[in-house]
Amino acid sequence: MRTSQGLAGLLVAPAVLLAGCGPSGPTVEHWTESMCAAVLPFVRTAVDTPGETPDPAQRLRALSDYLTRTTQAADGALGDLDRLGPAPVDDGEALSARLQGGLGEIRSAFSGARSRVDAIDPADPAAVQRDLPAALEPLARLGGTTGPLDEVTGNPAIASAFRASTTCTDLTRSAEQARATPPPGAPAAAPNGPTGEGGSS
Repeated sequence: MRTSQGLAGLLVAPAVLLAGCGPSGPTVEHWTESMCAAVLPFVRTAVDTPGETPDPAQRLRALSDYLTRTTQAADGALGDLDRLGPAPVDDGEALSARLQGGLGEIRSAFSGARSRVDAIDPADPAAVQRDLPAALEPLARLGGTTGPLDEVTGNPAIASAFRASTTCTDLTRSAEQARATPPPGAPAAAPNGPTGEGGSS
């Protein structure tokens, strides 16, 4: 499977990690670990793009299935982040809102691309060749956006916790993998992801 570049800035895992740490709420370390856990499954789903196939109908089906999976994974990430609540730092509510907003925009790109792909007639090879690049254009645009994690790892306390978290380390590895190739239908672009996140502040 190919990996996907414009998705690297994104990041979802066991719900048990999203439980609070008592009446006083989670620590920065716990919140950051849970945040990475909340987005990691989405990143792993997003970078697992379908391989090329010469059959137009098969390619459309594979892309539609992929876009459906990633949209659902993004929904799961957004739900877990909402349950996690704001970051326990100054301006934590605003940071969390920007993280969720950025991920929501990425989710919309996948959902929009899926709707466009599903509207192409798989029985018309010429239409597939003509219309597929435009259908995938919402994903191509992701390569030029700022990764949502930049919103939270710009905070020094979260950046430190990010570097110390094993889950966030896994997330960074997935992001490195995502830099290898552009998303389906996209030209190569500047990397968009958490490479070095948590360490540039």
